[in-house]
Amino acid sequence: MIKEKKKIKEFLNEHNIKPKKSLGQNFIFDKNILNKIVKSIGPINNFSIIEIGPGPGGLTKSLLENKPKSIILVEKDISFRGMLIELTKNYPKVPSTLIFDDFMKVNLEKIEVLKKNKIKFISNLPYYISTQVLLKILPFQSNIFEATFMFQKEVAERLTASPHNKKYSKLSVIAQYCCNIKKIFNLKSNIFYPKPDVDSCLLSFTPKENTSLDIFNELKVLTKFAFQKRRKTIKNSLSNIEGIKDLLNKLEIDEQSRAENLSVEKYTNLAKNLVHRKLV
Repeated sequence: MIKEKKKIKEFLNEHNIKPKKSLGQNFIFDKNILNKIVKSIGPINNFSIIEIGPGPGGLTKSLLENKPKSIILVEKDISFRGMLIELTKNYPKVPSTLIFDDFMKVNLEKIEVLKKNKIKFISNLPYYISTQVLLKILPFQSNIFEATFMFQKEVAERLTASPHNKKYSKLSVIAQYCCNIKKIFNLKSNIFYPKPDVDSCLLSFTPKENTSLDIFNELKVLTKFAFQKRRKTIKNSLSNIEGIKDLLNKLEIDEQSRAENLSVEKYTNLAKNLVHRKLV
């Protein structure tokens, strides 16, 4: 491991790169692990891959070796420009697009490949922005088949949590409404450089059928109020909604329940009714 870390430092020094703490940069250089991550998303030869934050291109190289239909790299840190241009030139048969910008500022509707091809997202996400990135692409457009993202283990546990669990949250409900979420594997902190303080977890997100942007947006508001004060009963935490007591009764939801006791299905039914109310 010491020898491996020495190689990594030499590699970064050679390219005059210092990992930026402000951008949450923690890189994986272990080729076996990178290949394992790529293998977990299945065949990619018929898909366009969008990698968010490729950094020095370790995961990118494994992706390119598996010959995706095309690849789009979105990288905020321009110090990686030369490395990524050089890397993609080594795989001329894979059409590559490099976007040097903050993913949160990128207008996805202007990326032509998003409209035309079957898409898979992948990223070793910086911890500080991971949930924001996920929420930016939810709910998935019809041609997005999967997103495979690395999260801080604690965030991954929140995303996959079930009701009656302290980790069950607004994020759990929103993500589980529109996605099937599968845990792929955990990764120890010592495989990253620099080593973060916490372990990570790789999650796969695949779209559920019959989701609605209106219901998704309503859920975001609804769960914000519900989970703001978790100790309150659901009737009290949602007291700003006109007729909430009658609506809870209609949907057979115990008004004395707390936010963490309601299933995703019950939150969805509440959101559907609120959306319907606005339309009539």
